[in-house]
Amino acid sequence: MIVDDVPENIEVLYQVLKGEHKLVGATSGKQALEMAALHCPDLILLDVMMPEMDGYEVCSALKSDDKTVDIPVIFITAKTDAESEKQALSAGAVDFIHKPFDTGVVLTRVKLHLELAQNRKRLENLNQQLEQSLAEIKLVQSRLEVLSTAIEQSPTSVVITGADAVIQYVNPHFTLESGFTSAEAIGHNPSILKSGLTNPETYRDLWMHLERGESWTGEFVNRRKSGEIYWEEAHIAPVKDANGAITHYVAVNLDISERKEAQQHLAYMAHHDALTNLPNRTLFFEKVEQGLALAKRNQTRLALMYIDLDKFKPINDNHGHAAGDLVLKEVAKRLCNCIRESDSVSRIGGDEFVVLLLDVGSEDAAVLVAEKIRYSLNQPFDIAQKMLSISSSIGVAIYPEHGSDAIELAGNADCAMYLAKEQGRDNVKVFMADIVEMNSGRVS
Repeated sequence: MIVDDVPENIEVLYQVLKGEHKLVGATSGKQALEMAALHCPDLILLDVMMPEMDGYEVCSALKSDDKTVDIPVIFITAKTDAESEKQALSAGAVDFIHKPFDTGVVLTRVKLHLELAQNRKRLENLNQQLEQSLAEIKLVQSRLEVLSTAIEQSPTSVVITGADAVIQYVNPHFTLESGFTSAEAIGHNPSILKSGLTNPETYRDLWMHLERGESWTGEFVNRRKSGEIYWEEAHIAPVKDANGAITHYVAVNLDISERKEAQQHLAYMAHHDALTNLPNRTLFFEKVEQGLALAKRNQTRLALMYIDLDKFKPINDNHGHAAGDLVLKEVAKRLCNCIRESDSVSRIGGDEFVVLLLDVGSEDAAVLVAEKIRYSLNQPFDIAQKMLSISSSIGVAIYPEHGSDAIELAGNADCAMYLAKEQGRDNVKVFMADIVEMNSGRVS
């Protein structure tokens, strides 16, 4: 279900998802709650900013209703600040999709959370079946045989321990997943899987629940017998006798390493340029803010450079966009080779790049790096056995002389870059106060 008070936004998401999923839409929070109770959708894409009832209120209402509490909610939002994301998570959201929409991100996250919901339901059902069956072992021998077969053939790892947490049984999938045979695991504590990378608080929370006779669900970073690290989602429950005393613990574990890799990849893609793998505008300016805080504290200088490639459009026009993309990738490599590891490079537009130099010492030092970049980009590019040439116009702004914050520095570096283009391209200009007046007719 897609919820947005702007029908055009619903239509955009509908066009992205219509070939993959059955969709319904709602244009207000009240309508969304009514339709959610009626249809019980597998997933809700929920806009944050809506009149009368915003997305946070809608999500809280969904999570307070037994009929809709388990429906995963992904917020659609233009907000990227930490406080907004914290508020969204507190309301019960599982993820975010930022505006403007990226088709690939929308499809990937929707697919991921649908799969997670389905896997979670399957695991919960299996766990319930195991708990019920284990409680009836002494009474019904036939159920024991059915349960034994089900566990043996289970596609998830199953571990049964005594009340002392010593392993009494592992199924074949445990061996397949961990590398430990039954003989190597039985008689030992599940700590044989510990990698040392799981937060100790996770184990404290686990035992706090189990000692109260409660089930627990969480994630571990475990280590296989081979030494390989992997992620597991664990569902662990105490098994009680007729008197309510805990006799065993049963754990049903799912390898979620691929899911974690997908999440990490999504996080990476959200902050990096897909073509060059450089930090994108958002991540770059986070680095600028961090650099400014450091420079203010240490009373040092930093430099911000805007770099625009000259003669790049003819490469796309004459040799195709594939050749242009290869040039941009090579430009990214050359820029990285011209700076220190502590500095940063970002692609912020088609053929526009920015560079952050920390602790530059002086304006001359920054200009020296800019000239090094200009010279590097002047060297021909060997693309598909063709020698292609470009140049660059570079604008430089220095903190604190040319600005006290990221916005001011970026604007002044941009002005200096446009002056470099107006004065013949292929040169470096440092910001001066009179550039703003001179920069009345920009060259694209």
